[in-house]
Parts: sequence; C-alpha cells; structure tokens
Amino acid sequence: MKTWRYIRRILTPRWLSDGDGGLVGTSLDVIKDAYAERLELGMLASMPQNGPNGETPPADALAAMGRDRRVVRGIGDTDAQYAVRLLSWLDDRRYAGAAFTLLKQLAGYCGPLPSFRVVDNRGNWYSRTAAGVETYLTAAGNWDWDGNTARWSRFWVIVYPNGHWTDVTNEWTNVATPDYGANLGQWGVTIPREQIASVRSIINDWKPDGTRCVHIIVAFDAASFNPATPEPDGTWGRWGKNSGGARVASRLTTARYLRGSDRA
Repeated sequence: MKTWRYIRRILTPRWLSDGDGGLVGTSLDVIKDAYAERLELGMLASMPQNGPNGETPPADALAAMGRDRRVVRGIGDTDAQYAVRLLSWLDDRRYAGAAFTLLKQLAGYCGPLPSFRVVDNRGNWYSRTAAGVETYLTAAGNWDWDGNTARWSRFWVIVYPNGHWTDVTNEWTNVATPDYGANLGQWGVTIPREQIASVRSIINDWKPDGTRCVHIIVAFDAASFNPATPEPDGTWGRWGKNSGGARVASRLTTARYLRGSDRA
C-alpha cells in the first residue's frame, strides 16, 4: 500500500518530496501506510469474503471467527469454503436444536461423501443424503434399542461414510501387527481421534437441550438402519446376548458404535 506516498507526491512542494525532506516524508508515509493497511486487514478479518474482489481473510482470522461463531471447520474445507460456511452462522443458530440443522452441521464438517440419519427413542427419523436432500418419517415407533421406551430424550446419529472412512478388522490376538496401530488408536474404523472429537462436539453444540446422543453409529452398509425396517430388536443395550446357550453379538456387525454426546 502506497497511498500516503502518492498523496504527498501530488500535494506537497518539491522541497518536501525531494532530497532530505523527501527521505523524512517517505519514512513518515511508510508508517501511515502500515496503519492504513492494518485498518484494512482488520476490517477484512472481521467479515468473511468482504474484500473488494471477494478476498477471504487470513487463515488465522478465519479460525478466530470460527471459534466466535462456533462453526467447526470441515475436514476438507479450503479457506474459501470455510468462509462461505461462516456466513450462515447466525441463520443456522436460529434453528439450533432441530435435527436437520444438526445434520447440516455434520455434513458441513464431514464433507460431500457421507449421508446421515438421526433417530430418537420414539422412532422419529430424520435423513439427509450426500446431496443434501432431507426427509422425515414421523413417530414410526419402530426403534427399540434396549426395550426401554420411557427414555424419550435419547437419540442416535447414524453416519454412512460412503468411502470417507472405512472399517478395519481388529483382533485381540493380532499382537504382531495390530490393526489399530495405523488407525491412531481407534478400534474397528479409520477415523482419527480428533475427527471423532469434532463430530461429538458438533452434536453436543447443536442437539436439543435436555437430550442425549447415545451412540454415533458409523454404518458401512448403505442399506442398514432403513427407517422402514430398522435392525435394533430391544437387545442392543449390551454388546452381546444369549442365543441358544451361546453368547453372540447383539448388534449389527457392519457398523461401529461410538460414544455419543458428552452431556444431556
């Protein structure tokens, strides 16, 4: 920025623009230009996409705005994409606590591949496809996690990764080359811990007050957990159940079950 130097060159007499006077004036103009640039950058840093040519603020300013507006940066967001998401923060907050708003925030964080569902203890189903198409099935009454229908405040978030994450086979006997070694400590799914923590924090922040997400279900079978024919049969409260005298898995093995929200 050379604003003040140009102004001085046009308006000042020659003895202030040349020789020793010019050197003194230039040094003062550099300081004034720095203050003017600081003011411009400060204004840009407070508003995404507010530059005269659509510039986005610096990455550290985007991070500060994201913290203030409580919008978690997406896994693959560029600066420009994140800036667009920051623009809608106030409109989204008007509908905080709504299932579709929660799904929108999860989609914004996870990226374009996954699709999502939310189902509550009464069998209300909310679905969002990878293309952003939303559908609602009201009070189907067909979700029976553990036989307890009185806990109305419970809900489950179902994520269909569609290749964004993958499952891995973990065995306690696989000591030499444990599958979880390259998986940053996760068991049965290739999701880094910080991404799980971010998904959980989004659920905590956008869910209705007084409710609790029991599990984040990562479903690798796209046909599973269909609202018309859901799998839970009232025995999924524990990992295993007795079947004919043998202990068998009680839950669908094509999915992984992560702890849900941290608070009610």
